Formats: sequence, C-alpha cells, structure tokens
Amino acid sequence: MKHIKLDTWEEVSDYIDSGFLKISMSQFEHIVQHSSLYPKHAFSKGQLASKSWLLKELYRVIPLQPNATVIILGSWIGSLVDPLHRALSIERIYGVDADPTALDLSERLNQKYLAGWRYKGVVADATELDLSNCEFETGGELISVKPDWIINTSAEHMSTDWFDTIDSNQLCIMQTNNSENFEGHINTCSSIEDMQTKYPLTKTHYVGSMITPAYTRYMQIGYK
Repeated sequence: MKHIKLDTWEEVSDYIDSGFLKISMSQFEHIVQHSSLYPKHAFSKGQLASKSWLLKELYRVIPLQPNATVIILGSWIGSLVDPLHRALSIERIYGVDADPTALDLSERLNQKYLAGWRYKGVVADATELDLSNCEFETGGELISVKPDWIINTSAEHMSTDWFDTIDSNQLCIMQTNNSENFEGHINTCSSIEDMQTKYPLTKTHYVGSMITPAYTRYMQIGYK
C-alpha cells in the first residue's frame, strides 16, 4: 500500500512536472487556442496530478497487453485519452459520459484518434451499462463489446452499480476520494479500507492514496 503526501500546491505542481503525464504539443496548442470551450477545472492541479498518478502506476504494474480495448466511465472531456494512447498499446478507447456537450469537447480534444474509432465518445449512464457485455449506440451504430480495461476516476460521482457488472477477467482501474464538499460527490470513501470494502478485488496490482491540500484521493488497480 503506497501513500503520496503532497502538503502544498507547489508540491502538487512539482509532482505533475516530474510525473508521467505530459500533454502532447498538438493537444496543448488546441487547449490554448480553444481555452474558452473547456472548463478550467478540467486541467486543475488536482485533476492533472490524479491522472499523472494513474498513468505512472498503471505503466509500472501492468504488463504490455497488445491492442487493449478500454472504456472510461465518467470520461468528461477525455483528458486521459491522448496519454493512454501514447504510453500503452491500446486499440480503442470508448469515453462514456451522460453529458453530450462534454463528449463533443472530448472528440475535439482527441480528434486525431477519431479515425478508425481509436477514440469514440458514448452518451450513456455508466451505472446502467453491463460492463461484462457492453451494448450502446454511438455514431449511428449499435456496438457490442467486452472491454479489456475499465477506467473510472469519478467513482465518487456514481453508485457502485458499474462495479457490480465487471467480469473477473477485466482489469479495473479506479479512483475515488474523501471529499463530500464538492458538487456531485454522492458516494465518497473515507479511507483505502472503505474503498476496498465497497469495491473488493481478488487480485490487486496496486492500491494507494494521494494526499493533497484539498482532499485525499484513493486508487486501486486489479481484478474482481
């Protein structure tokens, strides 16, 4: 069990700078040129640090799995898509969010991955999907797929229903936090042990916490 303690926002900034998350120049230029489109808090220090942490630990603990199909629940504007594609051998990423405006922005941000559907946004309620046998409509097509990886960095925004439908051979990569003061946080966890009770895994590759000045974020990677 690993714990990262960042006492100040300057320490958070240093972690981001030295971490695994590095936005590509084309994506950075797009964000700058269209900054009025994207919510500023999507690129806050807390958001960037948590995703840098996820990418760093995922890269360390998971052996190369060629051509993985990934689904990101609560994907919002899709800031994880580009780093995932650049760091790992991924065939396709589906970004699931109930907000169609956010998904439109995610496709603009990740437009270079739209060809061949290396990335595709899906308007859906993550808690209503059967993740062991996903069926959804997007781009005018009915898709049926069993993702190799399920990523959810927004578990505090939803019930545990999504987790209940994961199969034992699908990799679960999830984050939650202990902050009840943010809008939409309906299912927080008070500790790593609380997270493990709500989302039990039988094989854990990584579990830990990231303590920041605003909240503590918890993460686990493994199989049910």
